[in-house]
Amino acid sequence: PDSKVWRLYEVLLYRYVQRQSQLEVADQLGLSIRHLGRLETQAIQVLAERLRPALRPRPGDGGESTAAEEAGSLLTEELAWLSQSTPAETADSAAILRAVVDLVQPVATRHNVTIELAPCPPLMPLAVHPVALRQILLSLFGAAIRAAPGQRISITVTARPAEVEVRVRADRPAQPVADKSIAESLDMARRLAATFNGALAIDSSSEAQEAILTLPASGQVPVLAIDDNENTLQLFQRYATNTRYRLLPATSLAGALEVAREASPRIIVLDVMMPDIDGWEVLGRLRQHPLTGHVPIVVCTILAEEELALSLGAAGFVRKPVSREAFLSALDQACPVAPAAR
Repeated sequence: PDSKVWRLYEVLLYRYVQRQSQLEVADQLGLSIRHLGRLETQAIQVLAERLRPALRPRPGDGGESTAAEEAGSLLTEELAWLSQSTPAETADSAAILRAVVDLVQPVATRHNVTIELAPCPPLMPLAVHPVALRQILLSLFGAAIRAAPGQRISITVTARPAEVEVRVRADRPAQPVADKSIAESLDMARRLAATFNGALAIDSSSEAQEAILTLPASGQVPVLAIDDNENTLQLFQRYATNTRYRLLPATSLAGALEVAREASPRIIVLDVMMPDIDGWEVLGRLRQHPLTGHVPIVVCTILAEEELALSLGAAGFVRKPVSREAFLSALDQACPVAPAAR
């Protein structure tokens, strides 16, 4: 096949089908992050051009009358995709919040609106897909700006034990604004938030207009990985980047028990092919140790011994070489996401 076309196909496959990170794809294809970014943009443009003829309505087929239904169907599909991808994704809420405020600043200037963002406290990662979080905030801030021309908008963030609250308060203009897009944007923000068990409440009873957005926090799951190969541990570390998992590496049993004592892992990933100690023995000792006996263990090895691993008490098994998708899937099975976190 044409090498340029094939490269674009690889970029789309690895980034958007297999959901690998930019760093992983750049390493795999031997590209810089900047070059990969340019290829992503080009690949999406090519795909859009190929799809456009198939999506263009034909004369007399009733396309105009069904436009709203198609939009609703597309939105439902997008929400389903975002919801399904939640277990493997977390959002850096503070960074995204600041980025979105910067993004809407030109719109605020056009409407003569002043945005005041209060200092943001340290926040836990959110159990919300980053794409969804950006759009929730964009819709909410955009609606607030359009509803309060010439006024001041204040944004405050509060960290709670299990959630983050974003409060947007706008001074009420002298004349109400008749703009149906305001209600549409708020509805979009509300639907997106609800997809991740969040909520958006609107309070218009006082002199100011106030929107209160609450989103669930997602504490990262500590994962103890035991492997004598530091390159493998670094690979697992990259796999865990931007997920709900926090990798804790160890190259020996003694080191693993020390990590377990300090960090209380909720999953253990164990290689059974280690030079200084029999990994199967390590599995047995971990199953009996008071620090780790209750922790599910995923055996990750080049050996084809899944039945043996499970019979010795392992909760899961993955065969090396392991892909990011398989690695994260094994972790998800060992530590399922509670329904409230989805």
